[in-house]
This record gives sequence, C-alpha cells and structure tokens, in this order.
Amino acid sequence: MMNKLELLGIDQDIYFEKLDNGLEVYILPFKNKNNYFVSYFTKFGSLILDFYSEDEKKMIHVPEGIAHFLEHKMFEQEDGVDPFEFFAKSGTGCNASTSYKATRYYCMGTENLHENLDYLINYVNSPYFTDENVEKEKGIICEEINMLKDNPEWFAEEEMQRMLYQKHSFRIPIAGSCESVRTITKEDLYNTYNAFYNPNNMYLMIGGEVNPEEIIKIIKNNKILNEKEKREIPEIKKVKEPINVKEKYKEVELDNVKTNKLGYAIKIDSTMFKEKDKFELSLYIGMILNIYFGSTSIFKDEMLEKGYLSTLYLERMYVDDFLIIEFWAETDKPNELIKELNKHFKNYQVTKEEVERCKKVWISSEVMTTDNVEATISALINDIIEYDEIKTNKIEYIRNMNYEKLLKIKEKIDFSNTSTLILKNKEKKDD
Repeated sequence: MMNKLELLGIDQDIYFEKLDNGLEVYILPFKNKNNYFVSYFTKFGSLILDFYSEDEKKMIHVPEGIAHFLEHKMFEQEDGVDPFEFFAKSGTGCNASTSYKATRYYCMGTENLHENLDYLINYVNSPYFTDENVEKEKGIICEEINMLKDNPEWFAEEEMQRMLYQKHSFRIPIAGSCESVRTITKEDLYNTYNAFYNPNNMYLMIGGEVNPEEIIKIIKNNKILNEKEKREIPEIKKVKEPINVKEKYKEVELDNVKTNKLGYAIKIDSTMFKEKDKFELSLYIGMILNIYFGSTSIFKDEMLEKGYLSTLYLERMYVDDFLIIEFWAETDKPNELIKELNKHFKNYQVTKEEVERCKKVWISSEVMTTDNVEATISALINDIIEYDEIKTNKIEYIRNMNYEKLLKIKEKIDFSNTSTLILKNKEKKDD
C-alpha cells in the first residue's frame, strides 16, 4: 500500500511503496507537465570491489571498473532488441551512468510512459552476458578510457583522487584501466549483478503528470520483476584509509592544456565536527564555501581584479568519514592564489546578513527546482545515495541554520592536509 510523503514548504507530494522483494518505488505527480522522467538505480558504483558473494559463499574481489562495464553490458539484450532503438521509436531519450556510489538507468520523454516504464524494468532485470559479448565490449571500453585521458578536466579529477587517497578505492577511476577491464569475465559480471542488482538494493523513481495508482499497478504487474526475490544486501569490505593525503604537490605538463589549471583539495576527518546530522553539516559546509569563495563572493571579485584567476569553482563530497573540499581554477599564478585563498578563509569575517541572504537564495532555489521534473528526481536520488533517505524538510533545515553554528563549524575546517595539482601547457621545443 502506498504512503504519501510531502516535501515540506513546497507544493509537491511523493507516493512511496516498498514492494515485497525490497524495491523502493517513488512516484511524483506533477501538474501541468507534459514530460516525464524515470530513473531506475542501484547503490552499486565503482567504489565496491570486495564483497561477500552469497552465491559463492565467500568474500570475493572483482576487477576495477566492473560497475561501469556492467552498465554497458545491460544494453545488450538476449532478444537482440537495442534499448536505445526501442525508446527512440516513441521519441524517448534513454541513457545510463555510473558514479562512485551508484549506477542509474533512465528514460525521459512525452509519449508512451507506461510502455517505456515497463520496458525499462524489463531490460534492467534481464542480464545477458556471454564470453563473446564480454570480450567484444573490452575494446570499446578501453577506447573510451583512452579518450578520457585526453580530456584535461577528466584527467585532473582522476589525478586528484590518486593524490588524496592512499588505500581507498576512490583513487581508482570509475571506468578502471585497460589492464583491469581486460580481466573481467562473464562470471564477474553475474556475481556483481546478482549481488547488487537485486530489488532490495534498488530504487525506482517516476515523475511527471502521472496517476500514482496506474503507475504502481504497471510496476507490480511486471512479470520479470515479480520473479525477483528479495536478497540480503552483501557485506562490503571496508578499507581503513589514513587521514594524510598520499601526495601533497604535483605539476603535470599536457599538450592539450590551453590555460594553466589548479586543483587544490583538502582532506578532512569529518568526525571531528561531532555533528550527528550529516545532511545538516553538509548544508553548513556548503554555505561556508559559498559565502567565502562562491560566484558572488568578495574573494572571487578580488582575484579576478588582480588577475589571479579567470574561473573558479568548488566541489565538496563525503567519502566514508572524510570530507573532501576541492577548488578548481584556471590561473597562471597558482601558488599566489592558494596563499590568497588561505588568507581570506582565515581573516574574512562573515556577517549575519550574509548568512540570512544565502538562506533566502537557497530556499528560492529549492522552490524553483521542484518546477523541473528531472532536477527534482535527481535531488531525491542524491538524498538516497548520500543519506539513505529522502530529506522532505530541506527548507526547514535551511531556515534553522544560524550564524553562531556556522562560525563554530568554520573554525574546525583545517587547511593543513591538502593536495595541490597544477596542469601546465607543454611548451613545444624547437628541433
């Protein structure tokens, strides 16, 4: 039986039901929308390489890049039907993506929702791996890996992960390497599929101008899904990652770098904040970074005026007990920029007015996001992946943020454990 959740402060309901086999279904009925978005995802990403296999009754290790490889192979069906071609017949887009923590399959369009939803469930629940088609895919994925190496931004992201982590699988590229991909077998694929593509580890979200009762009926009547039994989520082997970064400084020369780039990352033990609510802590960290270094910050304006940078953007993420903060900039003065960044963070005094202004902007952004079907579902997926639940009261969280707590959290951010990556253009030398 479906339960109804309400996104507090926003005129949006979510209908939720957990099926007997463990699949969690979320249905978001929108008004006056002619488009829909469907996402079917599993909490299985590239980070998981060692887990207990119920089939083999032992802890097993799988090759690096297997989550991404598995995503590719799900688009090859035993009946020969290409999912891309199936969806294209009704003008529907489809794709998939693998991240460090999850693999998502999705479709979006304006026509044939019921048929497309049923088909999406079917093909994601119909693995077809043979020695021949696995071998064929290895060359395709290896080409993709080599192409990504030529992308400076992609190279920089992966290089930074290698510099930050000593043991954690976060330091391994999502797609793996050509060497690891070549070792993948159909048995590896079935092992990981059976372990993590089981309904008890999967989620299905549908948003658009839909009737929740009709949608849940389609899902419950899906024959292939009905045959899937509930299985326990596998035990995943944990690696004890040291707090210190693996490498503090590196300069790399690349042919395809037009403007010098700086990556500056901080690795922080998040347990030092002693905050029980990970989501609330994430909000405060985000607000601190936004006020100090965001697109409308005094710091960015000053650095642009001094010519210390042309672009600057920030990222933050949680990896187990670590908080990672990354700064990325195009700059010809990377070392000077780092000094200015550290000095500004230490000396700049945030005001109560800045905190209140940021809160108003964030609340407005939350309200605007719910006018977009895909953006709303993407935000809810992120909640599940990062916090294991949908945060229905985000606006209330933001309203309750206060100046004093922000300052206390800010004081605990330590810039001593960092990695610096500088990408430079390789100068052509005369013969």
